Amino acid sequence: MLATEPHRDAGAYALGVLGAADTSRFELHLVECSACVVQVREFGGVVRHLAAYARELRPGSPPPSVRRRR
Repeated sequence: MLATEPHRDAGAYALGVLGAADTSRFELHLVECSACVVQVREFGGVVRHLAAYARELRPGSPPPSVRRRR
């Protein structure tokens, strides 16, 4: 995370893909930045959708968006 651009890591933080050092720095930033707190909360919906999608995927099966509905 660049010290001059701390806001850009909200999505990566929400997805849990920041390294340990960047996570610590971003969490310190969150204490003082309500805009980033809002962004992380908003990304929570995306994270939940991605997790649900990953649970739906099985080796050899089509993605949920192209499966037939009954």
